[in-house]
Amino acid sequence: MCSIGASKEANKFVFLGLALLSFVVFFLEILVLLIGSLFRGDANLWELPSALIVHWVCTIVFWCLGFFALHVLAKKSGYDMFAHKDKPKPLNWVFVGIIFAISIIVSYISWDMRFKPLAEFIGFVTGHGDIGILLFVFQYIYILAESALILATVIFGQEFGERAFKNKAMPWGGIFCGLTWGLVHILTQDLFTGILGAVVAAAYGAVFLLLRKNIRYAYIVIALMFMI
Repeated sequence: MCSIGASKEANKFVFLGLALLSFVVFFLEILVLLIGSLFRGDANLWELPSALIVHWVCTIVFWCLGFFALHVLAKKSGYDMFAHKDKPKPLNWVFVGIIFAISIIVSYISWDMRFKPLAEFIGFVTGHGDIGILLFVFQYIYILAESALILATVIFGQEFGERAFKNKAMPWGGIFCGLTWGLVHILTQDLFTGILGAVVAAAYGAVFLLLRKNIRYAYIVIALMFMI
């Protein structure tokens, strides 16, 4: 973990900048939307299955490139996102399991007592027939890419919070992610979704700490929480 030790020399505002940049990368999807609108005109994206798939694929590429760029920038500052390799303790997994269970219950309630993946699958197939299966698959690949950016926001937000407030017990990354990625849903969707997004983001931050900042475990759990 030599990279972690070296990262202590970096200014805390470097990590604030990386956390903000992680959030900004989300907005590359707007660029994809603008470019796509030049080709589809006034047509609703959700009514054009092939265009929607192309949109998701392009967004996935941009987001993955953005995540890679963030990793490179962090390493240049002496911080390796993948350096933490400690295995979480059994009790930590118990708490993660509790958070995961609560997340599923909240999702089930917010989806009108329906299991989200199944409800989405039925919705795609009902609305688009056989191509709805492809839409379902590509949307979940899109979610996997978004989960990586969420985790990056949590990671850098946590590093900034620990350096700025000298407290390693607080889920600073989740709080930062909630105030950015979470609350922005108020603008893109509605107030309830924004508040729920902020709370869920805080839970992501708690999961990240409970899993001892091991990105390998944290990514899988956060992605599953996001999908389910």
